[in-house]
Amino acid sequence: MKQNKAYIIGVTGGIGSGKSYVLDYLESHYNALIIKADDIGNEVKLRGRECYEDIILLLGKDVVGDDKEIDKKVMADKIFSDSSLKEKVNAIIHPAVKKCIKKTIADNEMKYKYILIEAALLCEDNYFDILNELWEIRSETEIRIKRLMDSRSYSYEKCQKIIANQNDSSYIEKKNEDYINTTDRDDYYGLKVIDNNTDFDSLKRKLDEVMEVIDERIGN
Repeated sequence: MKQNKAYIIGVTGGIGSGKSYVLDYLESHYNALIIKADDIGNEVKLRGRECYEDIILLLGKDVVGDDKEIDKKVMADKIFSDSSLKEKVNAIIHPAVKKCIKKTIADNEMKYKYILIEAALLCEDNYFDILNELWEIRSETEIRIKRLMDSRSYSYEKCQKIIANQNDSSYIEKKNEDYINTTDRDDYYGLKVIDNNTDFDSLKRKLDEVMEVIDERIGN
């Protein structure tokens, strides 16, 4: 398959799995644009952007700081113990993030060979229609906990709680299967699991092997 537009890869995986290492390596070694949903999520909440007024209307004017921007800590405190409020905030932010990602792709799909979208909720928010394939970066729980404790100084208990609140690999696999069973696309190639349980050199070799397969597939 000869492909002129960018090949789009969704990158997901639990906290501590190593997604950032994957993205940094591909950005520096391949003609790849990296799109991070979390970064866009922060941008759309800024003053004058599409979610600013709606969030203030939902959470109250006290969510605005002295700099007239939405105070992340105040916002987090408000939604921390209220799941319904969190869902309402997500209903404001997630569609705006997805719209921005689609626009970024449209603006850059002829400039890059690859576009990688990193989002914790790729499956939950059904990004499949804009992907050519989905990657799950997968690591064993204890390895993820150690990484988080080393890099973020989290307690063991905090790491366990965060991981327990995230959807696991079986959920990602099922969402991928469901999409494959309902689409007639011939340019979606499914889920690729990339194990990251050892060192960075091993991860880099795996990534190079995966990218070689994609290069052959798209004929570039």
